[in-house]
Amino acid sequence: MPKVDITVEVCGMAGDGTIAAGGMINEAMSSGGYYVLGFDSYPAEIRGFGRCVTHSRIGSEEISALQEKTHILISLNDEQSRSRAPYLDNGAMVFFDSRPSAYITEDQSLVATLRPDSRLFGIPFSDLATKAAGSARGRNLTALGGFAAVCGIDPELFRHVITTKFESKGQKVLDINIKSFDAGYDYAHQRFSERFDRLFDGLEPDQGPKRVMLSGNYAIGKGAIDAGLQLYFGYPITPATPIMEYLAKALPSRGGRVVQMEDEIASIGAVLGASYTGARSMTATSGPGFALMTELITHGVMAEIPAVILDAQRGGPSTGLPTKTEQSDLHAAVFGGPGDSARIVIAPTNVSECYSFTVKSFQLAEKFQTPVIVLTDFFLDNRVENVPPLHSSESETRNVNVFPNDAQQGYYKRYSDTPDGISPRALPGMKGFNHVATGLEHSEKGAPDYSPENHQKMSEKRHRKIQSALSDLFEPEEFYGSSHHDVGVISWGSTFGSVLEATRQARQMGHNVAALKITSIYPYHKDTIRAFMLKCNNILIPELNFEGQLANLIGHLNTGDVHRLNLVTGSPIPPGAILSEIVKFVDGGSK
Repeated sequence: MPKVDITVEVCGMAGDGTIAAGGMINEAMSSGGYYVLGFDSYPAEIRGFGRCVTHSRIGSEEISALQEKTHILISLNDEQSRSRAPYLDNGAMVFFDSRPSAYITEDQSLVATLRPDSRLFGIPFSDLATKAAGSARGRNLTALGGFAAVCGIDPELFRHVITTKFESKGQKVLDINIKSFDAGYDYAHQRFSERFDRLFDGLEPDQGPKRVMLSGNYAIGKGAIDAGLQLYFGYPITPATPIMEYLAKALPSRGGRVVQMEDEIASIGAVLGASYTGARSMTATSGPGFALMTELITHGVMAEIPAVILDAQRGGPSTGLPTKTEQSDLHAAVFGGPGDSARIVIAPTNVSECYSFTVKSFQLAEKFQTPVIVLTDFFLDNRVENVPPLHSSESETRNVNVFPNDAQQGYYKRYSDTPDGISPRALPGMKGFNHVATGLEHSEKGAPDYSPENHQKMSEKRHRKIQSALSDLFEPEEFYGSSHHDVGVISWGSTFGSVLEATRQARQMGHNVAALKITSIYPYHKDTIRAFMLKCNNILIPELNFEGQLANLIGHLNTGDVHRLNLVTGSPIPPGAILSEIVKFVDGGSK
């Protein structure tokens, strides 16, 4: 297979079939053997008004981030697509409707904004779709046909994807959509055969394990089911709603239940109630919903009740930017709530980790009897990757509750002060193990006790328990490590993909750079992080938040200041922005 690294965008107005077209590109190229990372941008309004853009990075090698430049733009709406012109690479290919249904003035025209070296392919999308299928609704498929022909993609890849998507709607609907695609493919062959740029010629199926196209949200839902989820309680909120939608379809057949609650407070209350009885349960929300859950999350900390909470971060504060990405809930996840309420916080960096971290979260919650917060973000939740099939072993999903032994019957102390802080946990109905669970400060038996000595002792116990979880949490992972580095880049969440690519590019330029991925946000592995920092002249921590929240949390481990790259644009940090910072440090010398 030839080496390929191409970014394709589809841009249109909501209702043009933009998102569907981008999804079909992802599926077709994945089935053809390429690695794919896709992400969609769309307006926050429920009714479809505004610009939609799909981004598909397609490569012959693994992909960890989106590119800054676009090589191919498929425009379904000239006026909306003008916004993408500044992002086009030199010599980019542009497919547009050469005979749009409505008159376009010069100030609305896409072509009028393009660089002179752009390669233009005007195809009458609407006319061809109408002639082929009796309606212009299939114009997005006509555009895909032209794209496939010019770029040398086997049309059968798209026909298979179209068949999979539409065959359940009947043969007539399927035939209409196939005809719309073929109309664009045939037109391009007739008009542009001498200008073909067969970027994907020689496409061959990957000979490795079959890969499947999954979003982060889908991976989270699958991970929860594979972990033995029994009850999901939630309230719709962007970008976490697709998790509930997926579970509503998939969980009942596995004997579980999905309950839409009246709000986020009720959702976390139900999760704590179900978990208290021993049932694996969870909820998913975003920043505004997480804020409402805070009091009951700290109740779970004090009463030592397991809970799994997925916080899908979005732009904030308050209602903020519902359909934009950000990493600004770290402070809230680690510190949010009254009192010293330490809990476990973990953060996946890609779609595969969305699955494995969700599976792991249930065992962490059970063993350490505490809420576990899984931090994702809009980009991670909604992006798609083609990954190997995701599975969990029996050991990764087994029950790890620490139960009392029979000798404790009649003498049971629910909150016994053990060396590691983990007290044997009895479930309701276990004979001889009656106990009280309370949000008040309590004695080892669970009776309210407000004495200074007891509060000191029980606070130490709860924090000791959380710190003991480090042995079960993921160690920071170093990339391109050696004994010394000019620059060390530390990152978390979806931003790590851009860090990995920027670091790789910097090393190809001859710079001595390494990266550290942190997925255990709290508690965190101080010794490992400090050891990495000591090897680096400069520490750079890029984050999608204004304050540098991870830098605030771990910056004290460095002997000097840490350098921050804080962006809140609503979009993922591009690798180029991180690379520029790395080069500045290298050119400027050591700290």
